[in-house]
Amino acid sequence: MKTFLTLCLLHLCLVAHGQDHTKKGYIYMEKSQRKLAQGKLDQARDYLERARKVDFHGGNPEATAHSRMNLIEAQILLQEKRYDDALRVLDTTHGASFGVNCFERDSLKIVTLIKKHGLQKVNAAFTKGNVQINPDTANFDATYCVSLNDLGYTFCFYAPIVLTEEELKSYPLAALAKECSFYPLLF
Repeated sequence: MKTFLTLCLLHLCLVAHGQDHTKKGYIYMEKSQRKLAQGKLDQARDYLERARKVDFHGGNPEATAHSRMNLIEAQILLQEKRYDDALRVLDTTHGASFGVNCFERDSLKIVTLIKKHGLQKVNAAFTKGNVQINPDTANFDATYCVSLNDLGYTFCFYAPIVLTEEELKSYPLAALAKECSFYPLLF
């Protein structure tokens, strides 16, 4: 009986420590966001690096935490006018079904493209683009891609509509994009 109680107490301590450790990671991310909002990029990056060292215990919690860290990193890079680096970070953040905030990620991609190329050029590239199902994520999320040839970039995004390839042929990009949070940024 004594061994059982000891094991239970040990388990409770480990669970409490794990939750405290994870909470610390989110506190670092919040501090990083605050420093970013203040324009203190070095301090924002420092807190972000501290958050990256935290073990979020795998699965969806880890995917959610790492995607949030990627969004913060992309915002830092955006303020540093390192647009290609920001897009690279955002393009490595996948999986709305795994806890990634795909709407925020996709909107940040549009903001980055607009800052890099200008609204008119981005808007024109979207009007020429044809949408395709993203084969890399088709099994997990409703993710689509548009080749923006004039910008030298393929914009992959999450949409809350699941279409087959056959349905997609008759579904215009504008109709699909209207369902997404990034759409108002294009006008």
